[in-house]
Amino acid sequence: MSALAGERNVAYEVTGGNHNSSNIFFQDLKENKFAFHNWTLQRLCHIQQRRPDITLNTGIAGFQWKPYMSSFDDEYAIEGLKAIAKSVDPKVKVVYLTRNPLDRKISNLRHKHSKDSKEKISAHCKVGDEECIQHHSEFDTNIILPTGRELLKWLNNNVESDAKIRRALDETHVDYVQISYKKLFATDNAEEWMKVFRFLGVGPTKNLTMDDVRASFSMAATHTKGRNETVSNFKKVEETLKGTKFEHLLYD
Repeated sequence: MSALAGERNVAYEVTGGNHNSSNIFFQDLKENKFAFHNWTLQRLCHIQQRRPDITLNTGIAGFQWKPYMSSFDDEYAIEGLKAIAKSVDPKVKVVYLTRNPLDRKISNLRHKHSKDSKEKISAHCKVGDEECIQHHSEFDTNIILPTGRELLKWLNNNVESDAKIRRALDETHVDYVQISYKKLFATDNAEEWMKVFRFLGVGPTKNLTMDDVRASFSMAATHTKGRNETVSNFKKVEETLKGTKFEHLLYD
């Protein structure tokens, strides 16, 4: 987004990349006498004032926050959202990115398998790094998803988590837009990208193409196979979800 909106910069993951690190992040806020409920605004100010990749030509600047349920209802999490909502100069906006939970589970299992094999793959590959892309492809098949009650319970938990996140955003009056990972990266038009830019008020809001978008990427696609090619027990997964409210996830 930053590359298309102005100059490229990095939105670092500041609240933790897993449940444990997220819990530690918020616990540290509680124990730090210099941390305040408006830590979100403090972090944004630090990014804008101290980061060398943020210049006068930067269109957007921000950070990533993965909303893990074990910490998302923490006092500092809720107050951090309220601080975002109250900020008017500058106005702070939130882009809530969602992804098909089956794809998210597949991605997590790919990384787990690579870690278990002691050949851990990187989180991303730079465009043109064929060695990295090839390494990722080695873990692109033989994924086994849970099935039966286990899968249905996990998907129901995902629905509840999403509802909890959106409820928190609504109740704290955060100005946000919800966007789809698939519409950003697996379609032939750039409408979802322009939706984001219209919401943010910066960047291209019309006549943007996916060729334009892909030309701006610094990271390469590392997973290109369909779910039925990647998931070894896809038939069992299909049998579990057929006729349920989650059937659409097989094809979305």
